[in-house]
Amino acid sequence: MSAPMTVFEAMRRRRMHRQYRPEPPDQETLERLVYAAGRAQVARPGIRHLIVVTDPRIVRTMRQACPGFVNNAPVAIAVCSDLKRSEQESGIRGVEVVSRLDAGASAAFMAIAAPALGIGVCKITSWSEEVVQAILGLPEHVRPEVLMAVGIPVANPSKPLKGFQPSVHADRFGRPWGAP
Repeated sequence: MSAPMTVFEAMRRRRMHRQYRPEPPDQETLERLVYAAGRAQVARPGIRHLIVVTDPRIVRTMRQACPGFVNNAPVAIAVCSDLKRSEQESGIRGVEVVSRLDAGASAAFMAIAAPALGIGVCKITSWSEEVVQAILGLPEHVRPEVLMAVGIPVANPSKPLKGFQPSVHADRFGRPWGAP
């Protein structure tokens, strides 16, 4: 194993991969990725569920049913929320906002952990909640929030997209950050 990577180095290396080797990451690596997903902030315990999909038939079905699954990753991870539990803990805001924020944080932690683990991830951006619920056998009260493709990137991936810098404002909208 190589030397540990700082969190800022992992952020610098983070990217969405679209080309993977056919073999999946090993079980230990997937367990470490799941650990990272679980370390993300969560409003209340018992709301987040992770479905790690390694069965090639289910991954293939997801790829066929999800228009945004445009890569050849051998593994997928669905970050899901228990809406009943979320509403009990945080009311309707828990269902509409908090559960989605928590799921996004979980996906972000996976994206940051991936380069340190020697693997790649890619958010799947276009899919139907109902279709994913059916494919994964989710109960009605468990909503898929984020889908991540996971795999070992090819040796020479395509260049990452650049230029996604946020617009940063100071104190109020329209005042540039760092302005005197």
